[in-house]
Amino acid sequence: IIQQPPFDFKFLAKHILIIRPGAIGDMVVTLPTLGAIRGYFPNAMIEVMGYPTRLAMIKGPFYADIVSRFDQTDIAYLFVKDAKMPVSFMERLGNMDLIISFVSTTDQILADNLNATGALRVIHYEPFPAGSKGVHIVDHLLQSLDTLGIPYFDNIPRIFLHDEDIHFAEEFIKMSIADPKKKLIAIHPGSGSKQKCWPTERFAALINWLNKEKKAHVFIVSGPADKEITERLKAEVKDHVTIVDHLSLSKLSAVIKRCNLFIGNDSGITHLAAAVGTHTLSLFGPTDPKIWGPRGESVKILYRKVHCSPCLADARKNCFAQTCLENIKVEDVMHEVKHRF
Repeated sequence: IIQQPPFDFKFLAKHILIIRPGAIGDMVVTLPTLGAIRGYFPNAMIEVMGYPTRLAMIKGPFYADIVSRFDQTDIAYLFVKDAKMPVSFMERLGNMDLIISFVSTTDQILADNLNATGALRVIHYEPFPAGSKGVHIVDHLLQSLDTLGIPYFDNIPRIFLHDEDIHFAEEFIKMSIADPKKKLIAIHPGSGSKQKCWPTERFAALINWLNKEKKAHVFIVSGPADKEITERLKAEVKDHVTIVDHLSLSKLSAVIKRCNLFIGNDSGITHLAAAVGTHTLSLFGPTDPKIWGPRGESVKILYRKVHCSPCLADARKNCFAQTCLENIKVEDVMHEVKHRF
């Protein structure tokens, strides 16, 4: 859904708004698209609208000059047919030379309302691949730029750290470990869906092995949805580990960047680990890594496909066997770790 401008706006576009709500992984896989937009419009003021906790990883001189909240009150008007938007909000959007909306909708209302603001050019793009095309999510999002003629050369998400976050990570690690020579391994045992999580007892066995045999120090990354899994792990792990929680994404990114290896499920944090360049081992089961797998120069995905994988979300919710994840043994992960140390 495109509103065409009367001229080539490459050199004239000064204000660009990118609307990208979603989870952590959604923001990470959009980074190559944001990077291509920045490269094409180096002098434009680029604003990214989303959820505050996710925006922490992109705020800065490269991806976004300005970040704003998608959960602000005025946004609700965009989803109401023939909405009478507040004048100030209408004018703010109308002053944009380009608006790209990555918001999943089932109707035309959002697109119609964005076009009605008077913005010079509006693109409304479905953020999820349709059907079973098998297109990786990063490539799907990059294809949104084809109608604008924006070239893209890099399909790997990259997170750029701020100096203050790097300093925080150094101090955090100094306070967490007694032996600075130890290898550092970050593990995120959770995910946005319990059905995508490798069995907790296997994570516990792996951590005990890492502590004993590899003499590594393990950081267990825990988010708001991971409390139950984290508590179970703490009860089963014999040696000392550090729980990493309540950190902003920018600070967490810096801590993971300092680690020698990251191990996690199909989750946003795993995408984040790959995007900061840490050696990443990702465990996939019910989802298709060809579409949803993390990308990076140092990423390895463990995937043991079975007859029913990948499966649809509804089937996943009712699956109790989790054969796809059960087929990834602790020894398989140990083997991969040995290859990296």
